[in-house]
Amino acid sequence: MFGESDAMRSTFALLEKTAASDATLLLEGETGTGKTLAARSVHQNSSRRNGPFIVVDCGAIPANLLESELFGHERGAFTGASSQRIGALEEANGGTLFLDEIGELPLELQPKLLGALEGRWVRRVGSNKTVALDIRLVVATNRNLREEVDAGRFRSDLYYRFAVVNVELPPLRRRLDDISTLARNILLSLGAAASQVDSMMQSGLRERLADSSWPGNVRELRNYLERCLVFESVLPVPNSQKTEPSRLCALPYAEAKERSTREFERMYLEKLLEEHDKVSSAAKFAGIDRTYFYRLLRRNGLTKQ
Repeated sequence: MFGESDAMRSTFALLEKTAASDATLLLEGETGTGKTLAARSVHQNSSRRNGPFIVVDCGAIPANLLESELFGHERGAFTGASSQRIGALEEANGGTLFLDEIGELPLELQPKLLGALEGRWVRRVGSNKTVALDIRLVVATNRNLREEVDAGRFRSDLYYRFAVVNVELPPLRRRLDDISTLARNILLSLGAAASQVDSMMQSGLRERLADSSWPGNVRELRNYLERCLVFESVLPVPNSQKTEPSRLCALPYAEAKERSTREFERMYLEKLLEEHDKVSSAAKFAGIDRTYFYRLLRRNGLTKQ
């Protein structure tokens, strides 16, 4: 995970404190914001780092199979159960269990999961024996679980069992300062040479990255950068259009204000750089401290040759 923006610094501080404890962690945030990475980082920085890290995606497993996935089963417990299976709860003993997309957990399974977590034991399907649990629980969702509780789609007692520590991972549009750094690290992780990354950045990639709203967050950014590497070109960025007033009105006030401010900031800086030969004279004309002016340029991926 990478980030130097205020939003990510605050998030990292919360994750670091949580990792030092054994408290249940609820990760909230839009799809593509890095909830799985956050869960893994908490595990790797905890006292359970040498134990297993077991992941169950509650939204990817059919409801009729999820019970067996979580709790396990004995041979012959149901049609097709030809052998014993250890469930994820039991498999995570001594380590961390990460339940992704917990908002998709069927309502009928919720009381059984709550009972296992409260009692610290699990019983496989078709068994009369219980197995003691020693796990750290991390759950994640892109839904608003509080609203799901109010709508009767999620049990309130299970929600409060999860919501010991809540951390929201910010969307990319709230951490625009991080885009250039993120892009560089992603490109390097995809196998690009440092010289190739520098060339792409100088060939207009920074400017194009700053023009997108990135509704798919870091996952969309990664996919876009991978396409650029495949085609060896700085491709058009998806959703790279300035926000029209009508679209701004469809956003919450704070988000609309932030987006329009960032668009004005970039346009203003670009125009200043066009009209002034030196950064110092541009900063002086704008009435901005030169050090802060350089920071604004870096944030917007702009340079003055």
